[in-house]
Amino acid sequence: MDAAPAVDDSPWALQLAARVEKADPPTTAAICAAAALATIELLDDPRSGPDGEWHEAVASWNGARIRKIVRRGRASAWQRAQAPDGVTVERDGAEVRAFVPSPMDQAPDALAKLQIQSSPLDEPERVGGVPDVGGLLIAVTPHVDMSWGKQAAQCAHAGQWAWMRSDREVVAAWEEAGRPITVIHPTKSLWARLVEDAPVQIHDGGFTEIPAGTKTALAWWARSNPPHLGVTTD
Repeated sequence: MDAAPAVDDSPWALQLAARVEKADPPTTAAICAAAALATIELLDDPRSGPDGEWHEAVASWNGARIRKIVRRGRASAWQRAQAPDGVTVERDGAEVRAFVPSPMDQAPDALAKLQIQSSPLDEPERVGGVPDVGGLLIAVTPHVDMSWGKQAAQCAHAGQWAWMRSDREVVAAWEEAGRPITVIHPTKSLWARLVEDAPVQIHDGGFTEIPAGTKTALAWWARSNPPHLGVTTD
């Protein structure tokens, strides 16, 4: 009997790389915001559209579990990572590149050589109120500890769903304003109130650091902030 053909079981992933230099590393919140923006910009790139050269790869990934992996690059390794197909964005001092999705075992060498696990960055301050800002807001759960890379992946999930699933007029206004994104780390009390109303709620798939089903991030548009949440003065 002939052997069955081999099946490629390597999961598809959209991989991101954050630039983290030793001398002046970005904040965790800035990396999270840049990761969300980079993901959106890659999906919105004409090359990801129906007639684009990236379309098949993006569609294959986006129709599955939208798995994301965040790596760290610096110095010459960061520069080499600009060669594989993707888009690089800067936000609040953080640079993040989103790469065209592929099976994990087929990532370009310049990307695959970047570290996934990395040393900690700053410890984000927990806030008790929603800041008075416009645009897209993303909140990271206070109930589980996550590396900054894991947080960035969850914020990228939240940003992606908000961009893909929201009213087009809201998204158009956000884009006209320059695509502002604010990432906050709420207290447990504020998180509990945000969960009641946030239209985008991300649950982790359980592939890496935390149990499957853990609610990790929320996203909403500033104009829909519930008034009872208040404004932080920190």
